[in-house]
Amino acid sequence: MSDAVTGGYSFPRFRIFAKGRGSYGRATVSLTDRLSAKVASNLDAAFASGLPKHIGIAVSGGGDSMALLHLTHAWASERDVTLSAITIDHNLRAGSAEEAARVAQWCADLGVAHTTCVWRDWDHNGNLQDAARQARYRMINDWRCDIEDILIGHTLDDQAETLLLRLKRGSGVDGMTGMKHVTHHPSGMTLIRPLLNITRHDLRDYLVACEQPWFDDPSNNNAAFDRIAMRQLLPQLTSAGISLDRFALMATHMQRAQDALDHTAGDVFQTMGRQQGTDLIFDQAGFFAAHSEIQSRLFSAGLCWVSGNAYRPRFEALQRALSDVQDGKTSSLHGCLMYPHQNTLRITREFAATQGAADQTVWDGRWQAVDLPAQHSVQALGEQGAAQLESDLRKNVPFRSLHVQPAVFWGDQLIYAPTLDPTQRQFIQDLRINFIDFITSH
Repeated sequence: MSDAVTGGYSFPRFRIFAKGRGSYGRATVSLTDRLSAKVASNLDAAFASGLPKHIGIAVSGGGDSMALLHLTHAWASERDVTLSAITIDHNLRAGSAEEAARVAQWCADLGVAHTTCVWRDWDHNGNLQDAARQARYRMINDWRCDIEDILIGHTLDDQAETLLLRLKRGSGVDGMTGMKHVTHHPSGMTLIRPLLNITRHDLRDYLVACEQPWFDDPSNNNAAFDRIAMRQLLPQLTSAGISLDRFALMATHMQRAQDALDHTAGDVFQTMGRQQGTDLIFDQAGFFAAHSEIQSRLFSAGLCWVSGNAYRPRFEALQRALSDVQDGKTSSLHGCLMYPHQNTLRITREFAATQGAADQTVWDGRWQAVDLPAQHSVQALGEQGAAQLESDLRKNVPFRSLHVQPAVFWGDQLIYAPTLDPTQRQFIQDLRINFIDFITSH
């Protein structure tokens, strides 16, 4: 593919569409007005309880995110909301840095603050798309500071593709809900999808009308990726009467069923569960007396809440782990340990999963140090830190859970163990929402 040039920039292997280019027709004034009104309505609904002062937006430079940037900028300007953008450079192909630089310029043209973060730790093992997705959310969470709400450019097309992928995997109610307009991430940030009821084609027509270029990534046509294979099925399904709107309607019905199940699970948790530091604790008798669907729902949500993983474990793995703990065994899954202890079932962080997570400000993606002095760090308490605790603090928590509590160190010296000592709680903040809110809203 030949280079495409616009505004004096050349980007190898990428096409850049502007007004009059590409396969998209001219957008009418009515379309731009309609999309502006729809996005404004979606955002107003997402912030019905009160407008934030500052929101973040993920902008890759593709058509979806560039349309989201323009539409959100107009909405935010009218409401005096500050908008900041982040671009994740996945560093997987030549030209990605130049692309991120151009996105930064487009943001600057709108007066939107912009940051580029580069992904450098891909180990070339496992599923690339899944690893890239997890890295994106981790880097966005590290970047956002006090920004609670992050806008993501998922579209109605993305929703249909997601549902097809989950249908292929045999997903149940939760999987077939698809993506929600508002999702509470385990890290504590809220993901908002204002374009989820808008098609990709309409967004590109909108950009044509705005004379705003965007990047079209050739890898989006690579059927070796499962999502792209599903994307290429959609025209055939539409011809058979299974349109994008039908997928959206199915997701809505499934979300109603999910909400009912989640609220039931929340009610059950309030009768026999509690939080303690990093852990969730269930009364064994009450947990296993619940319906098997409620057990699975509490267990999988608990694993996500404790680990910070936004995606639930596979059903088969979840059922094996549940069976093990019911038999009195310790089980490992999703970066967590599940084990019975004194008539309770505990879910705690797996110590090995926290290694390398020491940080001067945030540990394990959710524990934020408050006024941390220089040369101090937050990390797992570990065996060495536990040995420095007073005996009355050690005896109240099983050792598997004790070793993964967040702690503040100066070198090898333990300074604070805030989740264990009530007098030190002010030195660390749990960025997660409470589990009861998480299970009824995620």
